[in-house]
Amino acid sequence: MSATENLNLIERHILFDNPNEWTIAAGLGRDWPDGRALYANVTDLAKQTPDFMIWVNEEDHLRIMCLRKGGDIQEVFTTLMNGVRELERELRLRNWQFAYDSRLGYLTSCPTNVGTTMRASVHVKLVNLGRLPNFMKLVESLRLEVRGKYGETDRENTGIFDISNSERLGKSEVHLINVMVDGVSKLIELEKRLEAGEDVDIDEIARN
Repeated sequence: MSATENLNLIERHILFDNPNEWTIAAGLGRDWPDGRALYANVTDLAKQTPDFMIWVNEEDHLRIMCLRKGGDIQEVFTTLMNGVRELERELRLRNWQFAYDSRLGYLTSCPTNVGTTMRASVHVKLVNLGRLPNFMKLVESLRLEVRGKYGETDRENTGIFDISNSERLGKSEVHLINVMVDGVSKLIELEKRLEAGEDVDIDEIARN
């Protein structure tokens, strides 16, 4: 893969980024790019955009993703689970399985993902709400976390945010998706109220 092809896939959110200072310090970027791979459900990555992908040895051994435009969360979740089950079936045929602890759940390189390991997220445009001083506090009160449009190291305020569940441990996948959906619905409701010219006290909402 040429450097141009590599950058194109990264910018299209198909391929993982090259190691940064955090992954290098943690030892996750050693021997880069040897032993890394991408599986995608299309035949021509240059011309097609996949909606199901598996990143191999980016941070964890596997990162399994389903990405689609629109708001059909159930369809995305169903596709993801079908892919996970099929992969797990193939692993078991070879006497392998996902790393699992009876108390903690599924194990990952990043401690924040231990448990279900599932991060369900949507990109939402919150131009007005996102510029309020205590926006992050509001998001945390809804048991969500917020990133910039281009991931956890993105600090540019474009008005478009990546909102996801903040919890992984001790909760079911269905519960975490419901928390994300309910929380994002609340954020969209507040954004619409701000667009209409209403005063919104997000500190009071966060406390409740």
